[in-house]
Amino acid sequence: MRGDRGIPAATRLEVYAHAYFERIRGCLADDFAALAALLGPEAFHDLARLHLMAHPPRHFSLRYVGERLPGFLGGHPAAGIFRARWPAAADLAALEWALADVFDAPDMASLAPESLAELAPEAWAELRLEPVAALRLLELSWPVHRLRRAFDAGEPLEALAPDPTQICVWRREEQVFHRALAPLEAVCLADLGRGASFGDLCERVAGETGEAEAVSRLLAWLRRWLDDALLAALETRRPGA
Repeated sequence: MRGDRGIPAATRLEVYAHAYFERIRGCLADDFAALAALLGPEAFHDLARLHLMAHPPRHFSLRYVGERLPGFLGGHPAAGIFRARWPAAADLAALEWALADVFDAPDMASLAPESLAELAPEAWAELRLEPVAALRLLELSWPVHRLRRAFDAGEPLEALAPDPTQICVWRREEQVFHRALAPLEAVCLADLGRGASFGDLCERVAGETGEAEAVSRLLAWLRRWLDDALLAALETRRPGA
């Protein structure tokens, strides 16, 4: 078996550096598969190289190698050529990083619907609902969930028009899901993460839809959140406690 004796040190370093880069590029292609398909292999190769130059890995695990790619695409001067040709690329990268990120998020038992059925009517106003750790809410300028769904279905990636879009990304058991949210639903889920009570949400929704529709709309969302296993725990607080 031949060794590397006789091969100049500079050549060996170049080989090792190339192998290291190819490993990183492969990790990025796995985490940002739809983005790689959108850009094509040559442009994605260039993107990976520029990103590596701007943001060398800071962690021993390559699991985090793409953590800063959405921000790089969205604002770094070196990524301007990608923004000009693929203006939705940064948002697509943000979605795909969220898909990868929630997969490794801590496990939390989801809230069972029967737990809410046992609540006294007077307890609902102070009810606190906690989102699971494996949940991300994205506020984007492009409906890039369509690109990811087309990629997953093996369909051509459609051309997009800019359209403000709120997307929910979450893990249920070992599967990762995503869907677009109505703007008001997205606000309510974000409020839950900041500790808002069910009464607070009712007031917010009533301010947008009127009191007659607020409770029915919020209960419909609550049923969907429970079905999707987005809620981890609840807390009730007595008035004045």
